[in-house]
Amino acid sequence: MFINDAWNILKTNFHLALQNNLLLAIAYLLLIPVFRGIANLNSIYSAECLEQSVTLIGILLIVPLLAPEQNAAIREVLFTKPISQWKILFTRVILSLITLIILTCTFAGIMIWNGCTFPYWNYVAGTIISELALGNIGFFTAVITHSTLTGYFISIGYFLLNFLGNISSQSIFYLFSMGTENYITKLWLTGISILFLSATFIYGRKVH
Repeated sequence: MFINDAWNILKTNFHLALQNNLLLAIAYLLLIPVFRGIANLNSIYSAECLEQSVTLIGILLIVPLLAPEQNAAIREVLFTKPISQWKILFTRVILSLITLIILTCTFAGIMIWNGCTFPYWNYVAGTIISELALGNIGFFTAVITHSTLTGYFISIGYFLLNFLGNISSQSIFYLFSMGTENYITKLWLTGISILFLSATFIYGRKVH
C-alpha cells in the first residue's frame, strides 16, 4: 500500500510540475549545438558551453515547481489531499534534481563522445551546482511571492548579471568559474543553494 501511494504521488507530481518542463529542457538542449559548437572543445570552451548554456535548464526545471498551484482548480484539489504542501514541493524538488542530473550527465557525455576534452565528473558536478544555484534562487522567490513569473525574472536576472560581467569572477555568486579551475566558488554556490532551498521549505511549512 505504501509503495503504491508513494508511486502515485510521484507520478501525479511529475505530470503536474515536471513533464512539460522536462520536454522544454530537452528541446532547449537540442538547440544548443545549433547556436554553439559542442565538438572538439578544450577544457576552457567546454566549461563555457556547460556553464553558460546548459546551466539554464536549472531555471526550466526548478523555478516553475510551484506553478500548478497557481491554477485555482488544481490548488483546490491539492489542498484537500492529506499530504502537506511542503512535502509536495519536496517531492517535486527530488524529481527535478534527478531529472537535472540525468540531462546534465547525458549532455556532457555527448560532448565527450564528440571529442571534447575535460574532466567529466568535475565538470558535471560544477555544472549541476550552478544549475541548482540558478534555479533555487528563483524557486525561493516564486514560493514567497506566489509568482512563478517573478521567480523566472530573478533567476534570469542573476544569470545575466554573471553573463554580462556585472558579477566579478572573484565573487562567491559567480556561476562560471570552472574554466579557471576555481572550484572554491562552487562550494560557496552549494552553500547558497542549500540556504535558499532550506529557506523555501521552512517558509512552506510555516505557511502550509
